[in-house]
Amino acid sequence: MLRKFKDALSPASKARLLQLIYSPFKIRDRIFAWYYGFSCIQGWRLHGLPCVHMRDSRSIEIGQNFTAISRWQKNSIGVMQPVIMKTLRQGARIRIGNNVGISGSTLSANLSITIGNDVLIGSGSLITDCDAHPLDYEERLKNGSPRMAAVVIEDGVFIGARSIILKGVRIGRGSVIGAGSVVSRDVPAGVITVGNPAKVVKKLES
Repeated sequence: MLRKFKDALSPASKARLLQLIYSPFKIRDRIFAWYYGFSCIQGWRLHGLPCVHMRDSRSIEIGQNFTAISRWQKNSIGVMQPVIMKTLRQGARIRIGNNVGISGSTLSANLSITIGNDVLIGSGSLITDCDAHPLDYEERLKNGSPRMAAVVIEDGVFIGARSIILKGVRIGRGSVIGAGSVVSRDVPAGVITVGNPAKVVKKLES
């Protein structure tokens, strides 16, 4: 019965129905935004609440039309975790532009992670600007500082599921990172990059 009703609806009616169903969650989203000091939540869709940790107040900035999927039902391949966004040191920043969608992924900043507009980040991805631990054994024993370098993801980038973006990487406008890739070097604009370590395999047609 419900399926017949749904099938009979026009696309516009379906969109209005979805907006109506989501209405109660808008209150939840506003409370979430107020608690963490997010000022711009126009067009946000939070499917399950992200996990947020800020070392400094307002150290994470998010633009309009942000979608964060932390529930397995809302992603075609599911999610293994909620969306996690963390700034770990004083002065660390995460900046996310407009029309960005993130599914079950981690953004971990010790220095700076910048994500442009119209970016998609697939389920289970990791973006980090730090090695987490020193590479040298003696330094690890001394609890020394790991290496870190800012990450920049330009407009229109698509990061495939289970990818890892490491410190110091800049991904150029409109590029695609294949699922499961490990990106440790800069990626030029308008290419497809795959593998571990990730390499350019194709230039996208403009």
